[in-house]
Amino acid sequence: MKVPFELEWMGGAPEHHFRAARPGTDDLPWGTLDPSRYAPAAVEFARGSWTEVAMNEYRAVASFSEVLRALVDVKAPLDLLGMTSDFLADECSHVELASRMAMELGGAAPRTIDFDRFTTKGRGATALQRANDLVLRVACIAEAFSGGTASVSLAATTHPLPRAIYESILRDEARHRRVGGRYFEWAFSKIDDAERARLGAILLQGLRGLAPFWKGPAARADTPRPWPEDELHALGWLGPARFGTVAKEVVVRDILDPLSTIGIAISESDRAELLG
Repeated sequence: MKVPFELEWMGGAPEHHFRAARPGTDDLPWGTLDPSRYAPAAVEFARGSWTEVAMNEYRAVASFSEVLRALVDVKAPLDLLGMTSDFLADECSHVELASRMAMELGGAAPRTIDFDRFTTKGRGATALQRANDLVLRVACIAEAFSGGTASVSLAATTHPLPRAIYESILRDEARHRRVGGRYFEWAFSKIDDAERARLGAILLQGLRGLAPFWKGPAARADTPRPWPEDELHALGWLGPARFGTVAKEVVVRDILDPLSTIGIAISESDRAELLG
């Protein structure tokens, strides 16, 4: 059942602990962005986009919780468990940053969410298969895609507040993206050809889920744009057509090519169909 996406803040001891663990949030240049200086269509696009970032980062809290449990079940190295557990607080911080950015633009856009289908669940008959599945989909696909596209959005962003938010998030995402490589470095000798083929199928399925970013109607260059592109950039976003181009580049550079070096790959025909 879908319910409105809403967040609560408790304050007191939980806030004090969270701020001690992830300091600096209140030092960002909050209150420096005046939405009235931008085209309403650009503000609405940005409000919706930052709200969806908050939702996706909230989903990442749940996803990394699943990854952590899978790593425990497969008896991954203790320091890798500690590294992964630290990501949960990172993702909570990202939810706060994105939601506060949406509030700076006039308030979060109305969105609903289905918590029964909210997060990634590990699939496979064994603990190793489930861990492989989750690390691939969460770290090697989702985190690599979001981090790679966000770095390009940062380069285009001109207002100091969304720039500071991107910089904070990307500092963490750089570590999140590395956990996939570290995990498969440890697990590589345990994975046979059949499992690599299974993971290749999961990879293709995951990337097909991203394909609307570059194949959907919004990505067409001739789709009318009701906002000035420079104003959209100021608020932290690329236009859909430019984002579609960046998305394909990130998929090749940060997902397909690195995974192919460890034998997790899709066929050339599937690759052509996916990126065509």
